[in-house]
Amino acid sequence: MSFFEEIKNSLSLLKESNYDFGVVYSQNPNNINIFILISIVLLLSIIILLINAFKKSQLSKDISTIKDSSDFLEFDKKLTKISKEISKRGIEIANKLNLSKNEICEKGLYLIKDFDIKEKIDAYKKISNNFDLISKNTKRYEIGELSNFFEEKSISLLEKNLLKEIESYYKNIRFCENDVEFVNSIVSYSKNLPNPFSILNPLQEEINKFSLAFNLDVYKFVKKLTKSFSGEIFVKSNKKLDDLFKNEEAIISEVILKHILENENKQKVYDYISNLKNKSYLQNLYYKFFEQSEDLDLSLSFIKNKTEIENDYKEYLNSQITYHWKDLEYVKYILNAPRVLQIIGHDDYRTILERMEKLQKEIDFEKSVSQILEVAKNAEKIAKEAKAIARSK
Repeated sequence: MSFFEEIKNSLSLLKESNYDFGVVYSQNPNNINIFILISIVLLLSIIILLINAFKKSQLSKDISTIKDSSDFLEFDKKLTKISKEISKRGIEIANKLNLSKNEICEKGLYLIKDFDIKEKIDAYKKISNNFDLISKNTKRYEIGELSNFFEEKSISLLEKNLLKEIESYYKNIRFCENDVEFVNSIVSYSKNLPNPFSILNPLQEEINKFSLAFNLDVYKFVKKLTKSFSGEIFVKSNKKLDDLFKNEEAIISEVILKHILENENKQKVYDYISNLKNKSYLQNLYYKFFEQSEDLDLSLSFIKNKTEIENDYKEYLNSQITYHWKDLEYVKYILNAPRVLQIIGHDDYRTILERMEKLQKEIDFEKSVSQILEVAKNAEKIAKEAKAIARSK
């Protein structure tokens, strides 16, 4: 006899005995186990029904109150719960969601309207993902209006609303250091699009509208970009900056040049000045930078430039050599610099070399004498020690 047949017979016997469990047990003690099992199954069924009813009630409440969310965190928590549970709570709840769908969408957009662009990208993605899940999980109820609405909104929120937000952002900022974080978030988002350049190209065009040669904020913005986070924006912006410094006619603001000298690789400024062919601007930089600091290489970069401007190069070189006369390494560094020979002249250059050679001999002689005296001093010390040892014996 099968298990189900035993259950059927036990129930029939219970009914015939007018629900007297004693009679049933006396005829077959195993029947009581069957009744216990049936009771457990019924109890579990009731518990499941109660839990489902409770969750159904809670989900219904979330659908009713989501439009009253005070912030996006609360809204997102309720929307995520709705998207995951809607397929388990029946058509009644699905119909209720259908009636609230427009309010839910409008509330989500309202709560994120004042977010910065990085927060908006994250929020739009969350809403879109939940809308897509709701669409998939409500198809079983065959409410086309409901599933189609959330499917269409999940797409349009990203392809229309978010793209409009991103465009509005990069068309209305000044591109300073603080914007790098937000531009990086746009670049990161674009990487997952079928055509990332639909965002990156117009973004780059906006950056290009600003002058890297005169706008220090934009210059700092470009220098703060990184290839790993900024991608193509980093590559194209830095190429434009490199081309600017390589352009021998380019006029780069002295403010930017000063910033580089104080904070970056000074060689970039040295190379720019030494190759600059714009005579009037080179003259202007000469008055601003030449001999205005102890930066010898900065002044030598002007001397290296062949463009003719009003200058005091010879006087500067003579004063540097005179002042640092005994510092042979310093003087040699100056004499080996480009165009110094032409500025000083062959005769003076030869005289300086002769004086340097004489000084070197004096230094070498003094060094030799010093070494001889040191050796003699050590010898005297050793002799005294030897004499002391001999006496002790």
